Amino acid sequence: MSDATTLIRKALDAGIELQFVGGQLKVTGKRKAVECWASKLRENKAALIEALQPRAPSLDWREADRVYQLHHIGCATCVAAGRGYGLRCGTGTALWAAYTAAAP
Repeated sequence: MSDATTLIRKALDAGIELQFVGGQLKVTGKRKAVECWASKLRENKAALIEALQPRAPSLDWREADRVYQLHHIGCATCVAAGRGYGLRCGTGTALWAAYTAAAP
């Protein structure tokens, strides 16, 4: 667990909620608690922002393949497309695109 994650948990225990909104760190909670924690949060602002930013989902190609295959076996349109007859359905097309983007 990173120092920022530990700090976020301790702040939550103290009644302070930290959020990354609109490119800024937002701090909410009882006034006295926020005042008490302000200097510590300010010192670690960059690390807190890094820890609170949403992560782009990383899709392993094996997982993408598994998801596509599970769809493919139950979809007559995608089975036909796999044999060279027509195009994949909308869902199959999206899953196939995710698989090809994740493939090594």
